Amino acid sequence: MTTHAAVEKTATHNRTIPKRLAHRCAVSEVFVTSLDAVGADAFLVGAQLPRMHAYYGDHAGSLGMRHDPLVVMEAARQAAIAVTHEFYGVPTDMAFVVRTFNGTGSDTSAWEIGIAPADLVMQVRVPRRHHLGEALQGLDMVLEISSGGEPMLTVDGSFSWTTPRQWTALRVQFRESLGLGVFHGASALGERAEAAVVGRENRRNVVIAAPEADGRVTRAALVPDLSHPFLFDHQLDHVPGSLLIEACRQTALSMVLRDQPRLVCLASTFDRFVELDLPADCVAEITEPGLDTTVVHCEIRQAGAVAARLDLEFDADALDSESIGDPR
Repeated sequence: MTTHAAVEKTATHNRTIPKRLAHRCAVSEVFVTSLDAVGADAFLVGAQLPRMHAYYGDHAGSLGMRHDPLVVMEAARQAAIAVTHEFYGVPTDMAFVVRTFNGTGSDTSAWEIGIAPADLVMQVRVPRRHHLGEALQGLDMVLEISSGGEPMLTVDGSFSWTTPRQWTALRVQFRESLGLGVFHGASALGERAEAAVVGRENRRNVVIAAPEADGRVTRAALVPDLSHPFLFDHQLDHVPGSLLIEACRQTALSMVLRDQPRLVCLASTFDRFVELDLPADCVAEITEPGLDTTVVHCEIRQAGAVAARLDLEFDADALDSESIGDPR
């Protein structure tokens, strides 16, 4: 519910917030532009989407003329972390652990890339706080995102945080359980799939190896490129959730790309770390084929266990019938 205070306040889009609040290294990758509290566990956040982006804007066909749902979810991720730091007193050196991250889109013209940057308005609420004893340890958050007065995406997620010391102990314990020592910065980088197979134009943005189909199931190995300027904006000791989500999308697109679909809904659950120096696969299966939408269930598997589960719902893009044969 929108509060009276929320009506009085307006999201602004004049400058980005400090990059440390969004957990980004590059200023150019910060999308959040304003933060305001408008009530108890209620906030108003501004963000701006770029009209062109080397990673999020790299899509074949008519999808390149629309904002990527995952860039909106990235703006939401930044907003959630920034709100946590700014209004809940969580230090910026804390490490965050995401357990669920979901997005449901609205079919509006707000997705079309125009001649001006897209200014986002996020109505944010925290329906649940998580405590360990008396200490606040995590939040559930819902973000209603609109642009130009039209709804775009509803994002919800659950996350917690931990101190650097606790994070180090957690990572050491998990890696030892896999028979691994200290991570030395080498990834299990293999040969990428061809860009066209996964709906990309720049092969640098491909994060999986060539998908292999076996009946109803398609499997693709992850290809984590530690030099990628967005996916590894800063140094990490594990595969980030953004790469896991993209690996699932690319694997799914390799199965349904002939229908030129657009992603309209994403549901994800993260159960384990995915290590950079061990092979990992995305295993995908179409679970709900339909005339208008198709749902692809994906699992990220490593070392004999399922680390993440994602369901991606795709809808046919009405613009594609007009773009067939486009010589661009």
